[in-house]
Amino acid sequence: MSGGRINRRTRAAKLAARTMEIKEQSEIFIEKGDDFVFDHIKLILEENGKYFHAEIKHRLSPSLVIDVDTLRPVPIRDFWPPFDRSLTRVPNTLSKDYYIKRPTLLYYKDDQAQDLSTQILDEANVCEILRNNPHPNIAEYLGCIEENGRIKGLCFVKYATDLIQRVQTGRTLDIDFYIQSIESGIRHLHRLGLIHNDINPRNIMISEDDRPIIIDFDSCKPEGEELGKPGTPGWVIESAEYARQENDFFGLSMIKKYLMDNCA
Repeated sequence: MSGGRINRRTRAAKLAARTMEIKEQSEIFIEKGDDFVFDHIKLILEENGKYFHAEIKHRLSPSLVIDVDTLRPVPIRDFWPPFDRSLTRVPNTLSKDYYIKRPTLLYYKDDQAQDLSTQILDEANVCEILRNNPHPNIAEYLGCIEENGRIKGLCFVKYATDLIQRVQTGRTLDIDFYIQSIESGIRHLHRLGLIHNDINPRNIMISEDDRPIIIDFDSCKPEGEELGKPGTPGWVIESAEYARQENDFFGLSMIKKYLMDNCA
């Protein structure tokens, strides 16, 4: 429901309502007995360039009014790191279809939230390495989205579909070619001293010429470093603590099993 609007009113009985734009939202469920039940909604709201976080116990409705005193401002420094001149600024005009990866603000006040500012800066630095060392099975990075001296997102060439969507089409798929292509991209990362740490079908896009492309480098770390953002449960070595090549090869083996189970 991004782009919707929600009433915002003070506790004072002046009835002078204002509106704030919903930028992000997520319903949170908790386990009760053998079931999961709705608990609350997390919202990120924007008004005049300022962002606010809210948690409400009711599902959204057109008449919903949020008490302004329950809103918490989101400090932009927590999410958008300063732009460094060593980074590539995305061109004003792009000749290719592109995708902008932006940090989600929903992690604000979340006990498991990462330092998103550091995370996006780390990913930008990884992408700079990849930009200078391109590979046909690694996403093409175009540069940072810079606004008012801060990084607001990372820009990549846009690809048609991810691996799961490709499998779901039911069209013939060359499993050996896919696995060899993904492995080639992984080994390229390793030669650069990088470990992806989150190889899974959602992080494999498929180009228009049916070529697997590894994306999403927010878990990527130099080999041997302690892991930061956790990878996708079920596709990673749960006990892993450091960036090791085996992390990526485990994900590759799981993708091979997924393709054999669904395409063979």
